[in-house]
Parts: sequence; structure tokens; C-alpha cells
Amino acid sequence: MLDLRERFEKKCVVSTVLIHKASELRPQTRAALEAELGRRLQDNEQVSIMVFVPHEAPRGKARREAGRRLEEHLNRIDEKTKTVPEAEMEAALDEALRSARPGYRERE
Repeated sequence: MLDLRERFEKKCVVSTVLIHKASELRPQTRAALEAELGRRLQDNEQVSIMVFVPHEAPRGKARREAGRRLEEHLNRIDEKTKTVPEAEMEAALDEALRSARPGYRERE
């Protein structure tokens, strides 16, 4: 019989998270990350690396239930934003994209 610790370790997904300032990365590490990202890192940026064991996607009834809950959530968001002008939503989306991706340029 497994003791409590062994049962916990078998059931839990153990994750490791590393956060580094780009300016403090070793040159070879920074180069590898920039190659993966497809852009240069800015010295004032931080890089997070997370390692985890993924789980299988739900199937059958659990999958349908997850889809139903997601649709309900999205409908609630739609209700909250239906009075917001489309131009304002587009501007907010562009701002979020530029914030997340400094090199982002809108397609024409």
C-alpha cells in the first residue's frame, strides 16, 4: 500500500516555473529563447519557463459539459460588451496585442 506522500506524488501534476530577467540570461540561453520566440528580447523583459505533465483532454460527457460551460461564459461576456461600440472594442484589442507583442503591426 502506498503511503500518503507516494499517493500525492502519483496523483499530482508537479510543475516547475522559472522566471528570469532577460538582461541576466546567459548569452547562449538568450539566443536560444530569441530563436524560439522569433524576436529579440528586450533587457527589461522577463522570461517564464513552465514545465508540466499535460493531461488528456476530456471526452464524451465531460467534454460536452466543458463546452457548454465555455459557451455560457462567452455568452456572459457578450452580454457585458454588447453596448460597447465596435471601434472601441477594436482599439482595446489592438492595445492588448501591442502590449503583449511589442513588434505587433496591424494587417492592412
